[in-house]
Amino acid sequence: MPNTNEQRLDIISNCNLLLTKLHGYQSTDNRPEGRMIAQLTWLKERAENHDLPLPVKPEMLGTLRYIYMDGTLNFHASNPKDSECVYWEMEMPMDRLLSLAKHGRLLIKSEYLKFIPSCIDALLFQLSRSPRKLIPNELKFCEDIKQLKKLISENKIILPLRTCMPHFESVIYAENSLADIKGAQNLYYIVDDLIFNGVRPDSWLTPDDAEREVKSYFAL
Repeated sequence: MPNTNEQRLDIISNCNLLLTKLHGYQSTDNRPEGRMIAQLTWLKERAENHDLPLPVKPEMLGTLRYIYMDGTLNFHASNPKDSECVYWEMEMPMDRLLSLAKHGRLLIKSEYLKFIPSCIDALLFQLSRSPRKLIPNELKFCEDIKQLKKLISENKIILPLRTCMPHFESVIYAENSLADIKGAQNLYYIVDDLIFNGVRPDSWLTPDDAEREVKSYFAL
């Protein structure tokens, strides 16, 4: 699991995004805003002081975890009635903080987007070599990730996507059904993380690392 300066800076950046949304509240307030400010300030200060080993113990992230799941502060988005606005302004920074702090993951960045189509090609390559006939949902999954590849290549979608529903429902069922196809399930998780979870493999520390890793996927 990586513990990099990039993650440290990403934690600070996402804390700042949320602290800006909560401007005007005090960490001493006995309300969700105050508790969240205290949580974010603790994370930010520890990251700034190079004193935040990853992953952070879950119990130290209790407020962030609860408010993320409960949606308590989502109304602080600039347009609370717009689900996309809430997603990008409130939910996404919290999700990224949990990916970084709780799980010690690396976020997907613009310089890594160009590798996603090749990851999809590697997964399709492994599925084309399946020793068994693909079932209907797996065939649908192949078509869906081809569509995703096209959209990503043409810059027609912003990643990460909020959900695979309803347009890419096949992604849900493919997770378990691909387990018996050599190399396919691991590539499934990589593609799923990149597109829907906004995180990249731990081995993708730099774009050069990513390029080297992606080439190896075709030899699985």
